[in-house]
Amino acid sequence: MRFFLVTLMLGMPVSALADGFCDVTDVSEVHSRIAGKWHREGSMSFVNATTDIERPSDPYITEFFETGLVANKFYDDLTGAMQLADLVDTLYDVDKVDDMLDTTGRSDFADVLSDTLCGPDQLPQLVVKIEIPVENRSQLAGAPDIGVFGTVTYVAYFDDRLLEISELTVKTDETVAFLTETALLTPYSE
Repeated sequence: MRFFLVTLMLGMPVSALADGFCDVTDVSEVHSRIAGKWHREGSMSFVNATTDIERPSDPYITEFFETGLVANKFYDDLTGAMQLADLVDTLYDVDKVDDMLDTTGRSDFADVLSDTLCGPDQLPQLVVKIEIPVENRSQLAGAPDIGVFGTVTYVAYFDDRLLEISELTVKTDETVAFLTETALLTPYSE
């Protein structure tokens, strides 16, 4: 019986074996497939000259739209607006994803994502570029005088699993800090 199932599976198209994003390069297809609300769970590492902290990520909802816009509490707090997530050439390969997961203490995500039929370098990677100088940041009501620079990348593994990787530099008049965050996004159900 097992031989029959394996033979049957080998004759099936790859898309029938997993609902993955391997080699999907059409940005409109990616945006369409991930459109909706997603729950996030993860960890972040915050490092500066005097501090090295690892803590859980904030569990806010991230919403993707078919237009490519993405909204969540982080973007609201940071810029007061939704951000555009552009499809870019590969930023993360297997080694770099593993490094990010190790940095944030979330190696367990590798197991959750390991059933993909390809590596992250063959998956769509949507990037939000963050470039907020200190002088622009202070224009938001109640915002501290900080600058934030870097990227938030969403690696689309499956229709029900995305990996968010943030690499940000936070600058104030007193210090520079580096924030690395990895979060597993899964569909949100109310």
